[in-house]
Amino acid sequence: MRKIKIKGKELPGIVRSILSFTLIFVIVFLIAELLIVNIEGIAKSMPGYMANLDQSFGEVSAFINDPAYVEHLQKWIDNLDLAGMATEIMNSLTGFVANTAVVVVYVIFFIIEYATYKVKLNKLFPGKGKHYQVVKKSLSQINESISSFIWQKTLISIITGAVSYVILVIMGVDYAFLWSFLIFILNFIPYIGPLFSSLFPAVFAVLITGDLMQLVYVFAAMQAVQIILGNFVEPKMMGKGTNLGPVTVIVALAFWGMIWGMVGMILAVPVTAVFVIILSQIPSTRYLAILLSEKGNIPEIES
Repeated sequence: MRKIKIKGKELPGIVRSILSFTLIFVIVFLIAELLIVNIEGIAKSMPGYMANLDQSFGEVSAFINDPAYVEHLQKWIDNLDLAGMATEIMNSLTGFVANTAVVVVYVIFFIIEYATYKVKLNKLFPGKGKHYQVVKKSLSQINESISSFIWQKTLISIITGAVSYVILVIMGVDYAFLWSFLIFILNFIPYIGPLFSSLFPAVFAVLITGDLMQLVYVFAAMQAVQIILGNFVEPKMMGKGTNLGPVTVIVALAFWGMIWGMVGMILAVPVTAVFVIILSQIPSTRYLAILLSEKGNIPEIES
């Protein structure tokens, strides 16, 4: 918003805050509405999906050709409640939207606080000496690192979701928007996100066609998109990244996931990156920053 200028002047801080809040609210509201429509459509189509599931069961039974295993599989199918699963998915979506709303509230307060942080910083370090410069440079580094990560990750996630949407439409998978949105969101979660985002539309493709091979075809297509973009395009776009080690990322996912659920897992990497930058500028905690970093390369303490 600060880049928007009228007659060469930036918009007032209060206007930027209002515009930021409005934009975030509208985006979250529209996405939630689209997702609810898609999930309601899935719930209404459950009887037809159950018939397709029975067809798939027949194919599996013929392939296994063992009465004992077929009997166990039949019991599992009989106990499978797709309508209940749809309800659970709806509840999970509601929880996700609720958690997102909480995060939006935090963002609003952060936006409000941003207008006064420079004033507070000047009062903390009235002489603007060495400590002032250290804190100012650390804040600048945090802002640059996290802003770069969020913008680049959002862009690559949009590309991944858009390409996946086109492929799903071509392959005839219903509710392609829902699956491509999940791919977009889960792409923010390192390692496990891309795997699960490919699995959901693949399983659903079996339900809408009754053909077990659709599981392989759709999953392979989604993983091909993830591998190509994740291993060749994303590294060039992301540059130096967030400088976090793989173990650090996994632990951060578990920790923030316990606190904020899936929203916490999405925010785990940028939040942890902030902590590492702060720890690197404190002599007594610098060793922790080295341990948490990717290769032990962290910014030098400003003198």
